[in-house]
Amino acid sequence: YTEDYAPLEDLGAEIFEFPTIKIAPPENYKELDEAIEKIETYNWIIFTSANGFQYFIQRLLDKKKDIRDLKGIRICAIGTRTAGKIKNYGIKVDLIPEEFNAEGLVEAFIKGQGSRVKGQELKGMKILLPRAEVAREVFPQKVRELGGEIDAPVAYRAIKPEKHGKRLKRFLKEGRITIATFTSAATFHNFVDIMGEGAIDFLKGVAIAAIGPITAMAIEKAGLEVSIMPKEATIKAMVDEILNWAKKTQTV
Repeated sequence: YTEDYAPLEDLGAEIFEFPTIKIAPPENYKELDEAIEKIETYNWIIFTSANGFQYFIQRLLDKKKDIRDLKGIRICAIGTRTAGKIKNYGIKVDLIPEEFNAEGLVEAFIKGQGSRVKGQELKGMKILLPRAEVAREVFPQKVRELGGEIDAPVAYRAIKPEKHGKRLKRFLKEGRITIATFTSAATFHNFVDIMGEGAIDFLKGVAIAAIGPITAMAIEKAGLEVSIMPKEATIKAMVDEILNWAKKTQTV
């Protein structure tokens, strides 16, 4: 598991990792390859995750290009983890939105453009958004509404791994799980699919931590309560929030 969970283990918590998402390459690279071929035409590239960046950069190299081809293009990263991954390649990150979701991204871009003609704040801007196969359309739609142009090719897929979850099911039944953490709506939906019948009931006696509002919404829609949610949608912030919750409830 990610080292961000280490503070919980340091305080005596036992971490049981159960990945419900497996990262895989796209089924075909056509759209991404087309974007890479005309990379110099973009004003901005937005990376919404470290996975999106990793798959994009690997494909860029596969197509006999490198980071020098990104010269003059501004880079936006969603979250400090994504930004860190990009900086490791010696690439400058120009924008990290305060809100780590599509709505926060729209707001950051409009602020960054200053006062332009109302309704056309992004006119003349061309944006590349390499992303997961299943992704929300909020940001691309808003960019187009504001007069911008955006390409959003699939850079990777987040698929459900082949697993049965018998051990976790037993732990949940025995009441051995105190807190369940979900880092996206997809991780929650896949958990429910893998665990099968009774998945929601298994979580009823467990404190649930959601990384952000979109994830929390998916969990609450299933009839469960979210007890822990950080202000910043990062695993580190979620772990800090779990520690605060544990102190308040005297779990640790």
